[in-house]
Amino acid sequence: MSDPILVREWSEGEFHHRVLELEAQGYTARLETYRITPEVDPETGAISHLHAIELLPPEPQESH
Repeated sequence: MSDPILVREWSEGEFHHRVLELEAQGYTARLETYRITPEVDPETGAISHLHAIELLPPEPQESH
């Protein structure tokens, strides 16, 4: 089994687009690893959210 990949994006739209793209290629999201981490810019007080999740690569197909 290959190592999982980590998808991390500040943009919610980009995050979901990338996850859907990988799932269409056969990757499986590990839902228990989904995290949204708020970050505060100390100078402006603006809050940004980092979205992250691990995805497992597709299982190799056995040839008969």
